[in-house]
Order: sequence, then structure tokens, then C-alpha cells
Amino acid sequence: MGLRSEPGSGLLRDNACGDFEVRRLNGFTVLFLVLAALWGVLQFVLAFFVHVTSRGHETSAGWVVPPTKTYMQADGVSEVVLTLVILALVGAVGANLHRRVTRGLQGAGGLAWAVSVVTLALGVVGFVYAFGVGICLLLACASVSRHGAASAAERPAVTGGRTG
Repeated sequence: MGLRSEPGSGLLRDNACGDFEVRRLNGFTVLFLVLAALWGVLQFVLAFFVHVTSRGHETSAGWVVPPTKTYMQADGVSEVVLTLVILALVGAVGANLHRRVTRGLQGAGGLAWAVSVVTLALGVVGFVYAFGVGICLLLACASVSRHGAASAAERPAVTGGRTG
């Protein structure tokens, strides 16, 4: 008795009767989702340590450049909001992928792809650290498409419970 994994399918089966089935995300998908979340959190943590310079301004004595500040000192609230948005996007993609896999649907689905592309576009437009998160989310979507749950033709019929 015990669970055995079906290689590459994201399925677990009870090897005694074969009627218990649990679908889960594959390792590559989980890896890319974790990397995306870590990327967002790491950028937030680095905002406490990376210094940025402010624009100098001209005075009667010449140009004055204010002292450098960390990103958090310069843009505290917006940095927190941006991190929360990034983590919400990662969570939305992860939840959508999990829902599709547990329902036995193939591929990542339009919503996960759209959120991933929007995240990547945010990175291109100006929120630079969203770019890396967008890449990770796109890779997570691609890994589900290639290694998603087994198709209905590959799965045996699932019974309602154990007999005997």
C-alpha cells in the first residue's frame, strides 16, 4: 500500500487498487513559480540596501547634489505596492495553473498566459524587476503546457471509491 508517482504526469495513484488520484503541478512549474516569487521578494529586500542618487539642482553657489538614499527611503510606499502587485500576479498565475492541473485540463490556459505577458510588459515598460518575474511566469506556463497532467486517453477510469 502506498502512493506511487506517475513519471512526468503530476499524478499520484494508490498502487493497491488504482482508484485514488491526486493531480499536482510538476516540479518545473513549481520551480519557476517559486523563482518568480523569490525574485519579487529579493527586489523588495534589496530596496533597503541599494542607494540611488537624486537629481542635483542649481543654486547661486553652483550645483548641489543631495545625499544618496536607498530605494526604500526615496520611494517607500510605491516600492511596497509594486512588490505586492508582483506577488499578487505570481499568486494569480500559480492559482490558475493549480486549478487547471487539478481539474485535468491541458496547458496553462489563457488567463495564466495573459497575466504572465502583462507582467513581462510591465518589466519592459519601466518596472524593471517585473521583467525577471515575467520571464519566470512565462516559463511556468510553458512547463505546464509541455508537462501538464496526463490526458484523458492516458488515464484509466477513476472509480468513486474502494471496493472490497
